Formats: sequence, structure tokens, C-alpha cells
Amino acid sequence: MNEYIILKTNVEEYDRLVICLSFESLLSYINKIENALAIDRKEEIILIDQLLLTGNSSNRFMSCRFSKGKLDFSTAQNVNPGDYYRRETVEWLHDNYSYVENSILTEEQRNKIKDKIAF
Repeated sequence: MNEYIILKTNVEEYDRLVICLSFESLLSYINKIENALAIDRKEEIILIDQLLLTGNSSNRFMSCRFSKGKLDFSTAQNVNPGDYYRRETVEWLHDNYSYVENSILTEEQRNKIKDKIAF
């Protein structure tokens, strides 16, 4: 199973959405994410969704600038993005439900993913 997935977004606020798929700390695979982002050699604003790591808590989403092949954590901040990003995560997890089955999510949250209801 993958530790993360990177989705290109179609809205202005963030350039890409990284969905963490592992229960391990983001820092344990951050180099892999940076290498994948560096392929396009762009400066971007990245949104990181840690739903499967933190649950649906206030620190679920983090934004961070990506520049010169690295995520700049001095720009990192917890954010509350629009519904578009929540829907993207739920739709991807719905289509790849095996990541949800043994996660920290509640039964109610797993059911919302099954029903494609963003939260």
C-alpha cells in the first residue's frame, strides 16, 4: 500500500493535494513526497490532508509552500480548506476503500466515505 497520493487540483487556492495514506508520521516519508513533487520543478502551494493520521481534527489539513525541491515548513500552517478538497479526499478514499478499513476513522466517518459524503 502507498503512503500517500498526490492529486493535481483544479482550483486556485492550492496547486496540489497530498493525501496521507499511512498511520505513520508524515515526516517518515516526507522525502518521497518531495521527490515526487520535484519532478515538475515548480514552486507550488501544497495542501496536505492527514485524515487517516489525525482523524477529522483541527490539524487535519496543513498548507505548505514547495520550493527548490523541498517543502518549506516555515510556511506551514493548519488550514480549513473549502469543500472541494474534502470531496476530493472522500472520493479518492471511496474508490480505494482498503485504506479506510483499518484506519483510525470512526464507523460514522467510514460510512460517509462509503456514501461519498464529504466531511
